[in-house]
Amino acid sequence: MRSFLGELEFAVKVVKASERITLGYFSKKLRVNYKSDQSPVTIADKECEKFLERELSKKYPNHRFFGEEFGESQGAEDSKKKAPEQLSAGSTRWIIDPIDGTRNFTRGIPYWGTLCGLEHDGEIVAGVMSLPALKKIYYASKGHGAFCNGKRMKVSRVREIEKSTVVFGGLNYFIGSKYESGFVNIVKSSYHDRGFGDCFGYSFVVDGLAEAMIDPIVSPWDVAAIKPIIEEAGGIFTDFEGNPTIYGRTGLAANRYLHETIIKRMTE
Repeated sequence: MRSFLGELEFAVKVVKASERITLGYFSKKLRVNYKSDQSPVTIADKECEKFLERELSKKYPNHRFFGEEFGESQGAEDSKKKAPEQLSAGSTRWIIDPIDGTRNFTRGIPYWGTLCGLEHDGEIVAGVMSLPALKKIYYASKGHGAFCNGKRMKVSRVREIEKSTVVFGGLNYFIGSKYESGFVNIVKSSYHDRGFGDCFGYSFVVDGLAEAMIDPIVSPWDVAAIKPIIEEAGGIFTDFEGNPTIYGRTGLAANRYLHETIIKRMTE
């Protein structure tokens, strides 16, 4: 299996460098615009994404790019871009979310992050998840473990829902969906639940502080960086149907003892 440690190490450096942009705008009054899906976007999102693509493309000119704000390799903005589809063999692409949690960012809430995932031959092989306001950066490359600020990360070993902590995002997306009753059952059965959301919610699973993150609506850029970090920390990432993909529109990260149980309860 090819190693992507070189790409990961460089991506960590570039993402860390991008923090001067995001932190420079954080807690300041910003003009907030809204895209066609009503999600917010600011100058900080756009400047950060341009910086990441520019710096990564200098090192890897033959790689492709897809960012939340500008689409495929400097393509048109929101109204003309399409969501990325899974790559075919022979291609390598960076999938970028410059600020995951823009609503938190614009309110001065520190629970937001910059995400950069690497896809090769249709498989997500490396990822970087930075939480600049919390001074934490997570990263992983397939087969080489997951780390946060240099420390090896491992998911928890809790085996029972009744003893587990469950975090989730977007409660309104569960209400009225086919997953509502299963989700409510899981939350009621768990020891503890909290709605943290976005990449910050996934960090609890990587840290071993929660057993599952249940995310009812995701785009590929929301989870491309997160999937390899969860997996290299010993967990499992899939959509709600159990498919190990970032393209399923839902996201479930859990330790290996509870993942199957949660899937069954979500879909029964």
